Amino acid sequence: MKKYLVYLIIFPWIIAFQSCDLNDDNDFSYSFEALEIVDAEFPDSFELGQIYRINVHMNKPGDCHYFEGFDFYRTGETATERTVYAIGSVLNRSDCLSLEGETIIAYFNFEVLFTGTYVFKLYTGTNENGEKEFLIYEVPVITPP
Repeated sequence: MKKYLVYLIIFPWIIAFQSCDLNDDNDFSYSFEALEIVDAEFPDSFELGQIYRINVHMNKPGDCHYFEGFDFYRTGETATERTVYAIGSVLNRSDCLSLEGETIIAYFNFEVLFTGTYVFKLYTGTNENGEKEFLIYEVPVITPP
């Protein structure tokens, strides 16, 4: 009886581990990189406590690039300055095609929590000296009448 019990315990484990293949032969890999933002649609002013949809236009460098989301950093001396990066995933494949002039449009929702003027610095790429460049939008917060 004990012999059958051992087989009942060990046999399922042998079957389970034989069906697991830890070898990854499909070479599917990707990386993340910042996409270059070319334009954004901000309102002329914000109202305290409101939420706004901000449309962002960015370059799609190739057909292996996919938009993943935005990365926000609170920067500067005040609570109202934000640096924004558009993050894309890139498939590491050799058959990717370059796309000239194709853009992606995505959006983020922004809630106005502070008074003053919000400053948004949107990443547009690097210049010939390797320095980061940004589009800068300033949006004042108004008090409703």
